[in-house]
Amino acid sequence: MSINSIKRLSVFSTIFAFASILHGVALATPVPNPPTTPALKTQTISASHQPIKLTNQQRLQIQIARQQRDKDIEALLNQSQTTKFKAALQSRQRVRTVLTSLDLNQDQQKKIQSILQAYKLQVKKILSSQTSQPTSNSVGITRPTSQPITK
Repeated sequence: MSINSIKRLSVFSTIFAFASILHGVALATPVPNPPTTPALKTQTISASHQPIKLTNQQRLQIQIARQQRDKDIEALLNQSQTTKFKAALQSRQRVRTVLTSLDLNQDQQKKIQSILQAYKLQVKKILSSQTSQPTSNSVGITRPTSQPITK
């Protein structure tokens, strides 16, 4: 009788060990990677952050637009918010980060959002003027502008 119980105990312990091992193996299966690889992400990020070659005129236009944006925002703020805003700009913090820390009311948020949107469109317009300027190809010949030359 004791031999049968030892056999049964051995069989059950073998089954238990086998089940435990299989469960561990099933949990250890690798998770499939997303379709983009880290190298591809790095290339995408670095490609989108290429330095933009601006003319002096474009730099000046963007600087003027930024100054106007800041003046428009300051006009909407109360005295303590204006003080914090100017101090943050002096320390070269990002405008959106600064604005989130100012405890703006709903009306201020809407107006500032429209100011930021207008600034963004203005900068895009300035940057797009860079592509409309004549550029040279690999041979050294400049492409004509989209407007015909009149004599």
